[in-house]
Amino acid sequence: MWSFAGGNKTNYPLSTARILGGSSRYLSDGMSATWSPDGTSVAYSTADGDIDLIRSDGSGARKLASVGGRAYYLSWSPDGVTLRFTSNKDGKLWEISSSGSNLRPVLPSGQPTPYQYAGQWAPDGRFFFLSNDQIWTLEERHRLFRQPSGQPVQLTAGPILWSSFIPGKDGKKIFASGETRRGELVSFDSKSGQFLPFLAGISGEFVVFSKDGKSVAYVSYPDRILWKANRDGSQPVQLTDPPLYPRLLYWSPDGTKILFAAYGEGDNHVKAYIVPSQGGRPQRLLPEDSGPETDAIRSPDGSRIVFASSPEAGRNPKSELRIFDVATRQVTPVSGSAGMYSPRWSPDGRTISAQSSDSLKLKLFYVTTEQWSLLYTGVCAFATWSSDSRFIYFMDYLGGAGIYSISIKGGKPERVADLKVVHYTGLYGLWMGLYPTDAPLIMRDAGSDDIYALTLEEK
Repeated sequence: MWSFAGGNKTNYPLSTARILGGSSRYLSDGMSATWSPDGTSVAYSTADGDIDLIRSDGSGARKLASVGGRAYYLSWSPDGVTLRFTSNKDGKLWEISSSGSNLRPVLPSGQPTPYQYAGQWAPDGRFFFLSNDQIWTLEERHRLFRQPSGQPVQLTAGPILWSSFIPGKDGKKIFASGETRRGELVSFDSKSGQFLPFLAGISGEFVVFSKDGKSVAYVSYPDRILWKANRDGSQPVQLTDPPLYPRLLYWSPDGTKILFAAYGEGDNHVKAYIVPSQGGRPQRLLPEDSGPETDAIRSPDGSRIVFASSPEAGRNPKSELRIFDVATRQVTPVSGSAGMYSPRWSPDGRTISAQSSDSLKLKLFYVTTEQWSLLYTGVCAFATWSSDSRFIYFMDYLGGAGIYSISIKGGKPERVADLKVVHYTGLYGLWMGLYPTDAPLIMRDAGSDDIYALTLEEK
């Protein structure tokens, strides 16, 4: 039998279905689930930070433990003693006994895998495999005169990124999805109705042009490097190095600096950084701030920077927009911005657009009057102002897949480009920007994704 979840809420309906067909059986609502080794029970996590148990016939539901955060990638050990999971609190691997006691991290701090997820035991329980783009293993067995080292061992390396793996029943193979990531930067041509290669089809996203139009900045994908180049892409200059992963770039009005968001080494939240456009060391915008600084963008005159105090993907009804005054270095909240994120300052400086924490409302904040108005309700990704500040372009990546524009005076959005047959990619799985002529830019998926059988050799 299979266990699966489906729906459009934070908790999803959890059901079982027989492999050979038949009706499904609803169990409960949860997030991640795993079978017990004997198949009589299912452990599942909830959005409230609990791990619950329920019998496979739907009876006997009970809470096993509260683990202090949402648990993903649940895995039950073959001997039935231990449950392991990845916590959304820190991206680390944790475990708890199947009786609900002894909650603890699996690896000590300082291990070489910063995000440990998608873990599964080998069928015989001798090894525990986990992935972080590459596949790692932890030895679980005890040998005479030797204890397991507790150190993860990397099994794969190279440009292929591994995920969604299943250890083979014979313990000698791992079946995994192997992805080679590459994009092709394309621009929408309204005359032909097609996306055509742009800047020679480089694998780059977050493309922005300087105010004078002479330079372009972008982040290479999946290399995670910020580059500055001439308008035609020639003479590129590298501005950052991994592990810093810049995103959401903005030029200063004089073209001497580039503002971007990134997770730096040791950062628990995304932070705002500034780097000289001719090269130099990136510096934190607010080095004294310990909270998130997402979607930072300069005002057109460069005197102020607006950012959100929410996590990177929003989803925080208590977040707010804040404005940093470059001259005084004072930070003040934006009136009435509770629950808002993803601010975008209009080129004329009069208006800031922002989205609600559920990403389904696009609102406008009028800087002079400090009043808000609702512009649009619906899926709205990568909202971007037109060069004349009269329209906002955005992506709808669901049923109405396409790029749309909407007048700031209101009305229905108009479809600019159809995305139903376009496979796009990027850091977030999608990205959209605008050329100075307001032609939409996206990164088309030019990578590959295949299923591999990896043979394990014991040494």
